[in-house]
Amino acid sequence: MISKEDYLCSICLGIFIDPCRLKCQHVFCQSCLLDLIDFHNIKYKCPMCRVEFINKENPLIIDLELQAFVQNNFPNQYQQRVEEQKIIRSLLPNELKIEVNYGNYYKFEDDEDDGLQHQWTVHVSLDYTKQSDKIALNNLDLNSLIKNVTFTLDETFFPDVITVRQPPFLLTRWGWDVFTIPIKIKFKKEHKIQPIELEHHLVFEDDGIEKRQIVKIDISNLSQFQVLKQNSQQQLQQQQ
Repeated sequence: MISKEDYLCSICLGIFIDPCRLKCQHVFCQSCLLDLIDFHNIKYKCPMCRVEFINKENPLIIDLELQAFVQNNFPNQYQQRVEEQKIIRSLLPNELKIEVNYGNYYKFEDDEDDGLQHQWTVHVSLDYTKQSDKIALNNLDLNSLIKNVTFTLDETFFPDVITVRQPPFLLTRWGWDVFTIPIKIKFKKEHKIQPIELEHHLVFEDDGIEKRQIVKIDISNLSQFQVLKQNSQQQLQQQQ
């Protein structure tokens, strides 16, 4: 017989929602992990056994097989947890933790004419850290909030400052060597979200490199968040 007790998160003590399995095999709700870890450090520790795991191992990937199992075997409890997450989202400060995914694709080609053998494409995109946030905000595409992304290249390029105004936010060039590219993400004026600035150092190995950084943005001016907050407040009033 399947016991619900075997599928409870040891942090929130609720049934798993968006479960993430660490390399030590301990499982936690994704939102619980996000609330505990320090995003400015590269190494994190399991809340249970303190074994370190590294950001590039992407421990926040949801175990879809386990999630489906929980949904199928405990549908009522799972749906209740989803609704709880929506309410929690609306009661938190107007900040949303999001993923900035960036890096570069790389391809080597032998060009005897001008010697430009390295083709690279630097790219930037935004994504949710929590599936529950995406559901709560009515599947809002975070990339639709972006006004433009500016890439500042080495001064040997002309022009050396390129602004991409439409998704996908990427830039392809040929070059001789690697260098660091400052990146600035600006959001549409009506959202009143502060720009995100980061740097990417090109990698000319294999197919390139993928990176991720977790940042906080103020979503208080998003209509989706205002509707969520209003609906959740009404639900709370009805329960009282």
